[in-house]
Amino acid sequence: MQEIEQYRIREVKEHDLEGLIEMYMTLSERTLYFLRSNSFTPGEVREMHSRVDGEKIFSVVAVNDRKVLGEARLIRYSDTSAEFGIIVHDLYQNRGIGQALLKKIIEICREKRIKRLIGFCSEENEVALHIYKKYGFKVEKIIENHHSSMNGRVLRLSIHPNLVKS
Repeated sequence: MQEIEQYRIREVKEHDLEGLIEMYMTLSERTLYFLRSNSFTPGEVREMHSRVDGEKIFSVVAVNDRKVLGEARLIRYSDTSAEFGIIVHDLYQNRGIGQALLKKIIEICREKRIKRLIGFCSEENEVALHIYKKYGFKVEKIIENHHSSMNGRVLRLSIHPNLVKS
């Protein structure tokens, strides 16, 4: 495990692009296993970053002075519902960064008056499932995964952000 100093959670900025590319390009096979069946490309990360508009698509990052440690994205489907995803680089997992990113996503949902927040998680990702359940997410559906890029069965989870204790 790599030592880190303090980190901050903040909205993504344009100058974070290179750090995001580095983070996504160096994810381990183990982390990718829970996300998708192939690695990210620099072009794909650039495209993802270019779509962040602060209205429909939000991105928050965990950063220290030197690098991007993780990212959480929120995609708004309607005035009242949104989907989220969180990635923390392997070197910085199990340090509370994912929880800090999730708290920020829930905070954004409250500010934007989003009433339903959904996420998808591999049934095998026990660490993430533990955190989501800790925050009150409930499994809505188990998806037999024949076409998704995630491995294993996928769970669709949801919460109502205004009901989550701060």
